[in-house]
Amino acid sequence: MEPQSFSSDTAKAVTSQFVGFLLDSYDLTMILSIAPVLAKVLLPPESPLLSTFNIILSYSLTIIFRPLGSAIFGNLGDKIGRRADLIITVIGLGLASALTSALPTYTQVGILAFILFVLVRILVGVFAGGEYSAGHPFAMEWTPYKWRGLISGLVQGGFSFGAALAAVVEATFIGIYGLKGVEDYAWRYIFLTALAPAVVALAVRLAMKETPVFEDVKKKNLVRRTPLVDLFRKPYRRDFFQVMLYMTGMFFFAYSLFAFVPAILEHQPSTFSLGIAETVYSYGTYAAFAGALFFGALSQYVGRRRLTLIWAVLTLLLSAPVYYLLITSASQGNVLLASLASMMIGVITQGPWGIIPIYLSERFKASMRASGVGFGYSSGIFLGGWFSIYVPLMHNYLFKGLDTPNNVWFSTAVLLMIGAILVGIGQYLGPETLGTRLVEETQRV
Repeated sequence: MEPQSFSSDTAKAVTSQFVGFLLDSYDLTMILSIAPVLAKVLLPPESPLLSTFNIILSYSLTIIFRPLGSAIFGNLGDKIGRRADLIITVIGLGLASALTSALPTYTQVGILAFILFVLVRILVGVFAGGEYSAGHPFAMEWTPYKWRGLISGLVQGGFSFGAALAAVVEATFIGIYGLKGVEDYAWRYIFLTALAPAVVALAVRLAMKETPVFEDVKKKNLVRRTPLVDLFRKPYRRDFFQVMLYMTGMFFFAYSLFAFVPAILEHQPSTFSLGIAETVYSYGTYAAFAGALFFGALSQYVGRRRLTLIWAVLTLLLSAPVYYLLITSASQGNVLLASLASMMIGVITQGPWGIIPIYLSERFKASMRASGVGFGYSSGIFLGGWFSIYVPLMHNYLFKGLDTPNNVWFSTAVLLMIGAILVGIGQYLGPETLGTRLVEETQRV
């Protein structure tokens, strides 16, 4: 059965996933937005932009391991339940993220520092991949039908909220310790703060109950022996590959903001200091949260598919102008216009993420939902996760005359345009899911 009203159990489920997803983004943003600091700490001196790319590349390598986490914990979530799965993943994600604070520096152990950094990132990636496998279905299966779009946007907005919180925390630490202090030792304190949301999420999850939808799966004896493998069997594999194409474009959307807006703001011809760049970027993440919430709520009336198709066309048209506004205002030191551009990019790139929790939950049957949502979500990483290679290649070989020597604003705009095309095609090939029941019928197709 599906819940008919917004209950305390619904509130717990939504809070759990909001904070858990916040933690995932919090860790991501800490890596990407202080990449210049980590480059100095973990790598030998070289070109500042190249060092920053190396840090971003290291994160690309680690997110490639998210599908592994989704496969492991998604399969587990369909067999033992969503709640137990989520307790394991939040403990692992919180501890692995905080472990970054204990890493040695390049001065202490040489290149081994960067190798250990990558290994810790892999561990984070595995648990992060498991986090949304059971987390998104858990929140959606506790949500009444009329609230699905709004709650989906709220849950997904946790990612943008985590990015905003991380940017604020980093700017605060820079303000307290100064850039030199952060480079010398305070970067460790920044990563230790990841324990706070992990503790909150764990406390909420220990107080939760299993979802009524999964209890219904067990009652009807529909628990699958191999839910992950079943994704690639008829008639489900076409659904999976449609989701994979769609999610590839969505990851291009995401990293057009999270990976490259900080890089654009922190390198010439931008005249901003690191602290101002962090502040301007944080405005984009606030707007991203609002965009996801708005998009999710609106999809409950317009439809998931129709709204995404309209958005994809608008994104294709607006990508280059909005990034041009960002780099032009940053080069002129105009904080107001740069903030406006950052906020526009936040809404454009993160708005359509507002339907992901409910759209993916509606695309897969309850008995394979954790596997489908988790691995389907992560499947976009197979091609979309190598953004840190695509943009430098475009910067160095295709758009030298449009990008500036130390900035990738136009290449990032092209990445977003490619993402818009993939998102549009991916949604066009899939069905409208609005109105889909989350419970599974006894008869299995």
